[in-house]
This record gives sequence, C-alpha cells and structure tokens, in this order.
Amino acid sequence: MLENKDDLPEGPGIYIFRTASGKALYIGKAINLKKRVAQYFKKKDQPMIRNLLARSAVLDFIVTDNEADALLLESDLVHSYQPPFNIRLKDDKSFPSIEITLSEDFPGIYFSRKAKAGNFALGPLINARKAKNLIDTVTRLFRLRSCSNVLFKKGIPCLYYHIERCSAPCAGRIERSLYRQQVEYALDFLKGRKGKIKAKLSERMHRLAASQNFEQAQKFKEDLELMEKFSLRSYISTRAHGDFDVLAACVLGQEAFFVHFVVVGGRVCKSGYFNLQTLHDTADEALREFMIDFYRRRPLPGEIIVSRLPDQSAGLDGLFSAQAGHRVTIRTVRQGKKRKILDLALKNLALFVQKSDYRSLGEKIKEMLHLGKFPSHIEAFDISHLGEKNRVGAQVVFQNGRPQKRRYRSYIIRSAAAGDTEALKEVLTRRFRDEPSPPDLLLIDGGLPQLEAARQVKIQLGLPCDLAALAKGEERVFLEDGYSFVLEPGTPARHLLQNIRDEAHRRAIAHHRRRREKLSS
Repeated sequence: MLENKDDLPEGPGIYIFRTASGKALYIGKAINLKKRVAQYFKKKDQPMIRNLLARSAVLDFIVTDNEADALLLESDLVHSYQPPFNIRLKDDKSFPSIEITLSEDFPGIYFSRKAKAGNFALGPLINARKAKNLIDTVTRLFRLRSCSNVLFKKGIPCLYYHIERCSAPCAGRIERSLYRQQVEYALDFLKGRKGKIKAKLSERMHRLAASQNFEQAQKFKEDLELMEKFSLRSYISTRAHGDFDVLAACVLGQEAFFVHFVVVGGRVCKSGYFNLQTLHDTADEALREFMIDFYRRRPLPGEIIVSRLPDQSAGLDGLFSAQAGHRVTIRTVRQGKKRKILDLALKNLALFVQKSDYRSLGEKIKEMLHLGKFPSHIEAFDISHLGEKNRVGAQVVFQNGRPQKRRYRSYIIRSAAAGDTEALKEVLTRRFRDEPSPPDLLLIDGGLPQLEAARQVKIQLGLPCDLAALAKGEERVFLEDGYSFVLEPGTPARHLLQNIRDEAHRRAIAHHRRRREKLSS
C-alpha cells in the first residue's frame, strides 16, 4: 500500500511518487494536492496509472504559496530527477552548444549536444556551422585546446599549435596559470564582456608596435578587429521580432501527440512530431508538461501559439521569460495569418495521429458517436446535382482511417423522385443490394433529413451498421438516437470525420462535372 497517500494537504504544491528506494517515478503539480492525487486512485484501472501505483511505495509532497511557485518547482525537480513517468523527449539534439570543460586542469572548448554538469555551456546556438565557427574564433583569439583527452595525453603539439590556434598545454608550452587566465578571457568573451579583453589586446599591440615587432602587432590588430565585429546576440538570438512557434496537441487514451512548427518570416521553416506516453487526460495538461521539457534546451521565441492554452499558462510565461532573458508570451489565436498556420499544424497533427495510432483515434470516435462497434470500416455518401439535373451520387471507403480509393464508387441517379433524400435512398439501396457487406459506420453528408433517409434504407435492408450524418458549416453530427453535437475544433476526430465527409463531397462534385461536360459535348 502506498504510504502517505492520505496525508496530503488541500493546497497548492508538488507531489512525487517514489519507489521504496527513493527513486522519483513521477512529479506533478496541483492547485489542491489532496484532490489531485486522489484522482490517480479513481483511475487505477488505466494501464499506465496502474503501473505507476504498483511501482510506487512512498508519496512525497512539497507545499508552495501558490500555483505559479508550484509550476517553477515542478520544472526544476523534473529536470533534476528525470522521472520515467513524466513526459520526456528522448532525443534532445536539435540545437548545439559550446562547452568549455572547466572541470579539467587545462580546459578545452568543444562543440557539444549535451554539456556536463560543472562545465561552462553557451547555447543553444542557431546551428552546427555557427557553433563550429564560434569555436574557431575562440581558439584563434585565446589559443584554447580543442583536442580529445586521448590526443592531449600524448603530449605532442598538433597542427593547431603550429597554425596558432592552440597554445599546446599538452607539451608544456604554456604555464597552467597563464592558460587558465586565457580560459577566463574566453569565458568573458563568450559572456559578452569584451571591454577588459580589448583593453589587454590593445595594450599588447601598442607594446609590440613600440618595440617594432610589427608582425605580431598586426596579429593583435586583426584579433581586435575580429572581436569588434563579434556579436554574441547573432549566435544566441535565433529568432527575429515577429517569428514565433506553433504547438498543437491532443491526448488519446494514455498517448499524447504533439506537432511543433517554427515560423520564421511568416513561413514554416521547421516541423517536429512527437508521440509520448502521458498520465494526463487532457491536451492542455499534457501540453504544459511537454513544453517545460521541450524548451529546456531549445531557443525560446517571443511568442508561442498553442492549440490549447496550457494549465497555468501565466506561470509558464514567467518561467520561459526568465529562462530566455526576454519576454515570452503563450497564447491561442482565433483569426488572421497565425490562425491559418495553427490550423495547418492541427491538420498535420490529425494526420500524424491517424498514421501513428488509429486504434486510439477509432476508440475516441466510437465513444463520441455512441457506436456499437469499432469503426474500422467507414463509408460516406453524398449527392450532387444542379437544379435536379444530372443527379449523381458518390461513395468513398476508409479503412482504419485511410482512404481505399479502389473501392470508391460513383452512381448516376436513375429513377428516384426529386430531392436529395430520394436520390440518397436510391444510391444506398443500390450499394447494399449489389454488395451486401456493410461498413462499421455509415456516414452521410448532410443533416437530419439525410440521416432519416439513410435510416429508412438501413431498416428496410436490415443493415447491422452504425449511422451518423455530418452537416457542413457548424460541423454538427446527428445520431440515430436523436442526439446531436458540434465536433470540437482542432481535434483529430473532427479532422478525420470532416476529411471522410469532404472526400465524398469532392467525388460527387467531380462526377457531376464530368457528366455535365459529357452531355454538353
């Protein structure tokens, strides 16, 4: 039995599920610790939560003054402990950094994807090429080593010493104290403190020029010019004013799906897709946890557009602003160019979910539409005409969320009375009379009249399938039991059902156009 689970107070803070040995398994935050933790025991039939509770022996907590403080504490502890049940990105190699190994007697400067604790790290940087160029600048100015420890231990000066990019501490060509001073200069330089270093270089240049050592003085002059041109901001600040990120998220079962767009100059220049296990039930909770981990080692833009406003978004604004050194705003949008890009992200999210895991998406659709069976096989129908002339019908088939175009059919209305509903009855009757195998879900383009027409055919032919109609515009679903609801915007379920309905509409329109052209020629 989990210890301390009944000892939690009713206030904000963070809670930690631990093993008997003290290892952190999951760290979360809550407005009300007692109520939040109680929810886990109400959902212990869910596999992931059941696994967490089975492995947990102790439940720790830390009370905070408010939810914003809880958010900051949660972020710090998750980064420190890396609990396996928290959302974590396994591949965090998108952006490099510059690392100086201060833990060594003769620190080196390196291109790094993951700096070690205790070392100096500058980043994340714009790209790998700029990071390597920056290393070249530092080695030219301060002659720090960039060789591996294996090569360093051989004690033989390498090519970098001979081209004046290294002071060869490996061979004792520089004293440790002087080398460490050069390291300090390099650190000041990388932190943007150029004034003291420029004064030192200028002093040496004038001293060499006074002693008529003009060749060496010229090198110091070139170093000064290089330092004058150097702008740390050009390396660190990867985003211009007006650039932003877009994040779309959804949760199906115990899986969370995320799409990330980087928008530069009004255009999407980079995208990423993530599918992770989560303990959260809602997309906004999962998104908050994802964002904390995602932006830990990535450049933060001034604005992040999200599909769902994360829980405690104001606290995230403050957390990210402090982390980035500039203001970061998190918000959702309803219109304009940014909304169009968000809609694009949502569309790609839906496609990603379909491709990754139709089982979870199908279960969501089954639940929403009150279906009797899992909707593996979905068929949709639509009617097209122009003033009752040249009426045609269309049928499209989707299997596990994917179109089966070889199974599409088109119909010419032969004998039905005037009206869409009569034409629909004819098409459905012919479809199931000619090929009796029914789908799991029969989806009709239209509203209540079309649904009733399809229901009559279903009863007449004894079809054992579920039936629903989806009306354009409001995107309202009508069900046989009389219930109707509007599909939630931006969700993969809405996107898939819209896509199936629209595919039937496109095929009907195309067939009608071809028929008009044929009859008029």
